[in-house]
Amino acid sequence: MTEPPTRLLLVDPDPSSAYLLQQALDSEGFAVSTCIEPEPACAWLAESHDFLLLVLDCTLSEIALSRLMALAHQPYGWIPTLLLCLGAGEAERVLALEAGADDILTRPFGLAEFVARCRALVRRAQRQCQPGAVLRLEVGDLALELVEQEHRLLRNGQDVTLTPREFRLLRFLMAHSGRIWSRDELLRRVWGDPEALVLDPKTVDVHIRWLRLKLESDPSVPVLITTERGRGYRCG
Repeated sequence: MTEPPTRLLLVDPDPSSAYLLQQALDSEGFAVSTCIEPEPACAWLAESHDFLLLVLDCTLSEIALSRLMALAHQPYGWIPTLLLCLGAGEAERVLALEAGADDILTRPFGLAEFVARCRALVRRAQRQCQPGAVLRLEVGDLALELVEQEHRLLRNGQDVTLTPREFRLLRFLMAHSGRIWSRDELLRRVWGDPEALVLDPKTVDVHIRWLRLKLESDPSVPVLITTERGRGYRCG
């Protein structure tokens, strides 16, 4: 039985570049959906759960990049993201990785390397989607487990019940353990646009408080999710 082609979403505002990249991927057996505008790409990501890779060009606006990565990084279905950057230095690459990109390729690059990077990210995603595969994040006495389409949070070996939004916020903080995130950054990365544009940033404070009530031994003196005064929140 022939396996279905690997579905990939490519978003590049330069039609010529998008055409060349799609041709290279098509010739290697990928099933490529290409957009030069972020809106249809957002709609595809919101409606489809079949993409195994998202390729973004960094010339998209910061809002568009943030929204697309937020849609790709849902708690029950993480789609790896390859970011294409023009002449990115180390500082820019670090920022892109911390913003959610899984890999970065600096222009100009060879098409063979581009395809190889795509294949490597797809293999990683497929390994995590194997039946029974577990993604486990640990911070302190917390262990967060993602098993296929299920999600579990264990504390000292005991299950803790979270709402989907609490789970997604905690997952994000644990995945970036040690980094400080402002309320605005958490709104963009966890809630995503357009909610981040209309919600009160204090929404983050409320969800952090709920998490502390469920997770901290003494919520008034948190040690798992701490507040960095004037800067934001940090896990671990």
